[in-house]
Amino acid sequence: MLDRKGYNGQIKRLKQVSNIRNIMNYKRICLFYTGIFAFCILCISCGRDVNKTTEDSMKGKPSQIVKEAHLLRSVNGVVDVELFSDLIQVYSGDSAKMCFPKGINLIFLNQDLSTKAMLRADYAVNYKWSEVYYIRDSVVIIDYRQQDTFYCRDLFWIKDSALLRTDLPIRHHSASGIDFGSGLRARDNFDSIMIMNPYGTQTVEEEQD
Repeated sequence: MLDRKGYNGQIKRLKQVSNIRNIMNYKRICLFYTGIFAFCILCISCGRDVNKTTEDSMKGKPSQIVKEAHLLRSVNGVVDVELFSDLIQVYSGDSAKMCFPKGINLIFLNQDLSTKAMLRADYAVNYKWSEVYYIRDSVVIIDYRQQDTFYCRDLFWIKDSALLRTDLPIRHHSASGIDFGSGLRARDNFDSIMIMNPYGTQTVEEEQD
């Protein structure tokens, strides 16, 4: 049997062991929560990096791609323009635009839906959903009614005003010959076409008495 002194000594040792275990458990708990905190910080950091990487990878890339596109413009329920393109790339955000990197083909129609005129080019772009299309590279306009063909380097099509214009040199082929100009103004119904500062050779038939 233990005497009182021995009993008190054993109790003291048990308390010391218990205190050591409590300290070790406390350290384990601290290490556990420290690990969780570090893991959360790592996840947040990785999440930000992933989001930034995703945003960076999307910069300069279209948000939507349309292949073999066929669009229509109608006035009072009557289709007057058809737009064809092999590829349309739509960009969103501050630099919103609609690009036609593989070219554009516009068909202008009469009321009976027969073809009045045609415009084609190798590239076109429409910025921020405006009504203005910038068309360039090997631009060709064919007026089937007058049998005239116009060639130019670029052209603005102002869709809501039904206007076509360029301030760059144009070449005009017709049954009368070839002439040139410093620009062009036209309605997209082709009822009115003006060549700016025309020059060249045209054959004029004289009326016989």
